[in-house]
Amino acid sequence: NIDVKILKLGMTHPLPRKMCENFIKSCKSITIVEELEPIIEQQFKAMAYDIRADTKIYGKSTGHFPRIYEYTPDIVADALSKIFNVRNPFPNPVQSKLKLPSRPPALCPGCPHRATYYAVKKAAPKDVVYPTDIGCYTLGKAPPLETADLLLCMGSNAGTACGLAVATNQKIISFMGDSTFFHAGIPPIIDAVHHNHDVVITVLDNRTTAMTGHQPHPGTEYDGMGRQAKLIKVEDVVKGLGVEHIEVVNPNNIKETTAAFKRAIEFKGPAVVVSKSPCILLDIQKKRREGKEIPIYFIDQEKCKQCKTCIDGFGCPAFYYKENGSIYIDETQCNGCGNCVQICPFDAIKRRKTNEK
Repeated sequence: NIDVKILKLGMTHPLPRKMCENFIKSCKSITIVEELEPIIEQQFKAMAYDIRADTKIYGKSTGHFPRIYEYTPDIVADALSKIFNVRNPFPNPVQSKLKLPSRPPALCPGCPHRATYYAVKKAAPKDVVYPTDIGCYTLGKAPPLETADLLLCMGSNAGTACGLAVATNQKIISFMGDSTFFHAGIPPIIDAVHHNHDVVITVLDNRTTAMTGHQPHPGTEYDGMGRQAKLIKVEDVVKGLGVEHIEVVNPNNIKETTAAFKRAIEFKGPAVVVSKSPCILLDIQKKRREGKEIPIYFIDQEKCKQCKTCIDGFGCPAFYYKENGSIYIDETQCNGCGNCVQICPFDAIKRRKTNEK
């Protein structure tokens, strides 16, 4: 039990300077607990210097807190015990007695991005660099898709692609979402055109900002207030930027999407592929509102050879297999996209007929 005053900030940018200065004046020492970079810590040090306060500030600069990792009670307790010279109540990290299986994040069943990535992997040579960006599609970094080699910040995908095109002879295929395109993706495409960089820039257009809650953007038919708005097509903007090779595809047609990427890869110079299909969650909602049937698929066990292309190649989380190796589709997860039918080499995936159990 350490008797200390606690300042909990309701707003961190800009910092409430007067309140922070008064807090600094009232303390002999202050410990700043913040994850990642020491932004607040540096500002507190600057304020302490400005008001000539003889207050010791502990944090990352004093080596007590790391600049990496998500802070846990163990990390904070270890730092505080050293700062206040008291016994650490958690000398050994807490270990769970239950060994839970890992469950990495995954694209939703039926997500059009999965079909795009699968087509890219089918079309691309092995020695490819994949810059990616911030969005649902960042999950393409995980197995089995593995179509993300580097990620810097929102809008960085095409910019890093241009830089890599100068530094290596490898083919560069980058990915960004439609909202990222309108937010920060246009300037690097201009750079790619101006310098004739040999890159393939993929815009994953699912007609929404899906990752953060389906907010609209200039590529949607409504604005932030829900009012009707002018839809700006990604491909029209790209054409206006001077891109000569533009492909617009529906990723749910994997064969045509694969062919489009092959053409873009073979093109010398900047090529843009707009992979256009609505977010499966919005698509499902719309179908339910309109009373439309959502198809369900199943695996014909007599035809299935247990090759696991659907799991180890496509990676849809609706698929699972039992101890005997038999593969099944979880109908509670299946969103009825039907892309799995296209990728099964043995034609073992079938659409369940209406009213069929």
